[in-house]
Amino acid sequence: MAFALTAALSVQADDSNAGGTKVSGWTVRQLIEQLGADSYATRTRAMERLQRMGLEAFDELHLAQFHPDIEIEMAARYLVSSLLVSWSKETDPTEVREALYEYGAQNETDRNSRIELLAELSERRGLQALVRLTRFETSLRLSRTAALALMQQPMSDDEAIRRRNAQWIEEGLDDNDRQASQWLKTNAKDLSQGGYSADRWRELIAVQRNEIDASTSQAATRPSVLELVQVCATRAIESGNRNEALQLARSNIDLIDPTSRHLVDACSWAIDHQLHPFVLDMRSQFSPMFDQQPVLLYGAAEAEKVGGDDAKAEALADKALEIRPFPANEEERKKWSPREVEETAQSHFEIGASLEERGLFHWAEREFRKIIEHLEVDAAPSAVVRGRLARMLGELERHEAVVEVLEPLVQRVEKDDKMKQRLNLMFVQYNDFRAEMTYHSALAKIKKGKVDEGRDLLVLAFSLSESPVDILITMYRTDGDDGWKALVQSKLVAEVRKADAELQRAIVQSQGKSNDPIVANLMNQYAWLVSNTEGDYRKALDFSLRSLEMDADYAKYDTCARCYFAVKDYDNALLMQKRALKLMPHSPPLVRQLKQFEEARAKAENEMAKAIE
Repeated sequence: MAFALTAALSVQADDSNAGGTKVSGWTVRQLIEQLGADSYATRTRAMERLQRMGLEAFDELHLAQFHPDIEIEMAARYLVSSLLVSWSKETDPTEVREALYEYGAQNETDRNSRIELLAELSERRGLQALVRLTRFETSLRLSRTAALALMQQPMSDDEAIRRRNAQWIEEGLDDNDRQASQWLKTNAKDLSQGGYSADRWRELIAVQRNEIDASTSQAATRPSVLELVQVCATRAIESGNRNEALQLARSNIDLIDPTSRHLVDACSWAIDHQLHPFVLDMRSQFSPMFDQQPVLLYGAAEAEKVGGDDAKAEALADKALEIRPFPANEEERKKWSPREVEETAQSHFEIGASLEERGLFHWAEREFRKIIEHLEVDAAPSAVVRGRLARMLGELERHEAVVEVLEPLVQRVEKDDKMKQRLNLMFVQYNDFRAEMTYHSALAKIKKGKVDEGRDLLVLAFSLSESPVDILITMYRTDGDDGWKALVQSKLVAEVRKADAELQRAIVQSQGKSNDPIVANLMNQYAWLVSNTEGDYRKALDFSLRSLEMDADYAKYDTCARCYFAVKDYDNALLMQKRALKLMPHSPPLVRQLKQFEEARAKAENEMAKAIE
């Protein structure tokens, strides 16, 4: 068997599996039918024998949970839930055994988290465990989750590894025929052949769609088949066949439940995978729902924009912006409660944030400014929105716009101590706003050639900021006389020492933990400061790589790229920067840094070519 039962439920040698031979499915099905017998004694004997069989009966008992005889259905559900399983094997990697420890005792949410953890293990170390869960997980939803998690893992370029993985899947599933197992068996064939078999997947989808239409399967559901369609479409895209992905999505559009949540999920999935024509198909199919939901309308607007019709895109964006209006005038405003105003502001904020994440900065700015326009400057949501909009504008290098957004808030706080206290209670520091405004005032001056004024403002911003690293980096890159250079150098030395000291204290406090996020962040901060200025670049690179091992995210990949750039390893700098952009594809600073690295590598290659000549 793929894994062991506890001793209490180990398979016994009786007439059902004498000599340790494998029990036939036919024998198990006979016993299951006896669970509905008129005789109490027959029902009890059948249940006891099925319990002793343990996992030999597991597959058939799963199917019996949907038996038309209610007595058999209830008995089967009891037996499935009562099988105490040790979900790991002694041969599993340590991380797998830890993830599966007491797995069966967890609720569905926690078991789902364990599945995600197994899927995230590098080199597919969680593969065999995910196959077990696909086959034996009592929840059909989690069974599908395990299968999908495995299917979404990247396919190895090594043919031997692919064939080994395919073999593990086939052996682990044996002759199990539940829905998710069928998916993995087809996936195993793809692994063996090293590609995506569009015909096989279309056939499997068609079979499961027929089961839904004919109501012949309790396992196949519209949402589960839609999940499969989306995974298949994603695999088709990865194999370079976007048309196949689009055709799959279009052929199964009727599987999407016409509710707001499901349409938003489908729209987001299509946009994330650059299937923008499918978004327009959905709008045509579900136009009433699209016209009521700003998120859906913005999705359609983005699809039109990508398709080249800017006029339609702007018209849809305008319509989306007005769906949740604020009070039109003071008379109407009096009829609104503060909570209604705040909820409307929150709705626009969430939409603006999602647009920003998708790189639709113009539309995001309009959503944020709509909130600012309709709220008093001393309102708490207004301060939050101004901070978010200022950060976005700063990343777009619109320095004067940052000042314009923050200045009314800064001026108001300077006159209102109570407002400053409210901001502090929201964990928003007034000095952070003031430092940000001053910093971008300095950048605006420098951009206009007023470098002397800009340097003075940079010094003021540095003194105001709790986290002045980026300000100090700008100071380091700003030209000046010997006095300026000496000032910057002194602050840089002090800041590097401070960063190193904080890191060493955190390392001691972490007591040797291998994945302490505080240590990882401090390593990242040190590496970012040094790699952008001067110092021990190799030490910075080492810290950066260690921080990624502890707690990888886009910011740490970005830092690691800068560290490689500092030591003139342009290939690895580009590799890490592209990884950062994969996680945050629309970040303006990440895009700018990638361009800088590409230009540096091209220049180095040209210089090398000239030297050879």
